[in-house]
Amino acid sequence: MIRKHFVVLVVAATLAGCNTSPVEPRRPAAELPAEPAAADIAPAPESLSAARTQLSGMTAENRITTTLAWASEYLQQERAEDAKQLLAEMNPQTLEQEQRFRLILLHGRATLALQQPQETLALLAKHQDDILQYPADQQAQLDLLRADALAMSGKLVDSLQQRVAAHPLLSDKDQEYNHNMIWQLLMQLPATDLANAIDQSSGDLLGWLTLAQLYRDPIADLDAQVTRLNQWSAQWRTHPAVNDVPVMLEALEKAASQRPSQVAILLPASGPLETVGATLKQGIMTAYYQHKQDNLTPTLRFYDSSGDDILAVYQQAIAEGADFILGPLAKEKAATIASQGTLPVTTLALNYVDEEQPLPDNFFQFGLAPEDEARQIALQGFQQGDTQAGILYPKGEWGQRVAQAFADEWQALGGTVTAWSEYQEGPTIGDTVEELLLVAQSEQRGKAVSRFTNLKVDERPRRRQDLDFLFLIANPDQGRQVKPALNFHYAKDLPVYATSLIYSGTPNPRRDQDLNGIRFVETPWLLGNENSELHQLADEQWPDGHGRYERLFAMGIDAYRLQGRLYLLNALPSSEMPGVTGRLRMQQQRIVRELNWAVFSRGEARALPQVSAPASLSSRPSSAVTAP
Repeated sequence: MIRKHFVVLVVAATLAGCNTSPVEPRRPAAELPAEPAAADIAPAPESLSAARTQLSGMTAENRITTTLAWASEYLQQERAEDAKQLLAEMNPQTLEQEQRFRLILLHGRATLALQQPQETLALLAKHQDDILQYPADQQAQLDLLRADALAMSGKLVDSLQQRVAAHPLLSDKDQEYNHNMIWQLLMQLPATDLANAIDQSSGDLLGWLTLAQLYRDPIADLDAQVTRLNQWSAQWRTHPAVNDVPVMLEALEKAASQRPSQVAILLPASGPLETVGATLKQGIMTAYYQHKQDNLTPTLRFYDSSGDDILAVYQQAIAEGADFILGPLAKEKAATIASQGTLPVTTLALNYVDEEQPLPDNFFQFGLAPEDEARQIALQGFQQGDTQAGILYPKGEWGQRVAQAFADEWQALGGTVTAWSEYQEGPTIGDTVEELLLVAQSEQRGKAVSRFTNLKVDERPRRRQDLDFLFLIANPDQGRQVKPALNFHYAKDLPVYATSLIYSGTPNPRRDQDLNGIRFVETPWLLGNENSELHQLADEQWPDGHGRYERLFAMGIDAYRLQGRLYLLNALPSSEMPGVTGRLRMQQQRIVRELNWAVFSRGEARALPQVSAPASLSSRPSSAVTAP
């Protein structure tokens, strides 16, 4: 199951020949240009300097053949920079057409593996005249390279156009890869971009887009979706995706047949979690009212879970006819239910139990886990080609846990944590930031060099240079102290990525000026009007909003929607639901969210273009079907 997915990770891991991850879909090995059979080529040297030395002693023809072979080998060994340097030293004008094709393809893959899509696009543009002279199958392979670069650049629709146009000319294995990548892009395309692309498209691309739109609709009636899929199949009988529709239909039909008729919702109505429970209930009811026109809207019954005996409440709900349980909210109560073995009905807890606890097959979990946000930020840094990160978190068990989630993911991806520090809110934050950045040591080194060498050196203090970005865990008040301290201590240019904790959820441009430049992940509900109809309904019902509990309100909306689509997410590994708390998918009986990105600019939280991709390297699903 997927933890999160960035297109760039699929592309980069594939092109680099990464074999540490089961990322799917993988570019088939057969697509790599075949090595010349006649050449007796030794294995590539360990060092690039040794490779250059050996190449310099070869005849011109052997040097060309060997350079291409070694560059390909370096790519397979995840040495993309070495491959790129070797290839950059070749003169395309001295190559035959087949050799030049191999050079362009390998060079493009190297730049993509290094997360340099603009270089890939520039390379293809430079050789466009030559490319037009190549056989159709070679042109198609380079079209896929261009499509990968466009996807990595965030130009998802342009990438789709390239892929669909090239598809008929590809080999069977390349078609399988391309087919999977088309579907992944369609799942990641923002709903507004998807609708706009439908208005401007025709042919097979239009077929893909309309299929994705009807499949992705998170509020559509399941029976209506089945009908629309059948209609799509009748209209697009020769479409490349038509063979996938039976799998989708089967899953939707089964989801429709298994949808609950009575949902019991276990939420606290008193005690310390009373406000949280009330907010979740309001979100659930808002989603319920939006679906009320559906013929098969389930009956909802609410139960107070604030008492000590959660099992008694659970059993009462079952006895009164519930065929689906939503809740409980408290972690320990969710764990109590999960420990009962096989459960009488499917249960979706609104929290996460400990990962070590065994779970019944029909027990699932959903919540707003900050650890998921930390992992997504680590993946974003990896996607950008960063290797060194710092961590700054608030003192305490909670901050330590979220920081550790980031560190574990970052290191699993191959990154290094070069600075790690906790802080306490108050006047000492500036000192903590200064210590983290090693500013004082820089100043002392500069003075020492000047004193003992009589050299004229710049003695101005500087921050440490072994940080590509800083992962910050902070609420708005804490962030308003940390970011100015970073600016003051010569780290204004240091990228800062934060969890959604950094944003209050309520625009406050005057106070949030101090947060300018911080990038953070956030629920779609707080960043845009993609669900404008739902926003309007929420405003009518709850005109005062929910303040700092707004994310919990959004969680209630998604919790209600999940009760009808839980089977779909569990049955099809590549399936997902565009939710108001993020893009939702299943991973080991756990609903995982991928949030949107935003940045503080002029004191306002502004949504950034979503180049969504990330799947964790350890979590891309391996599925027998090519589309959900």
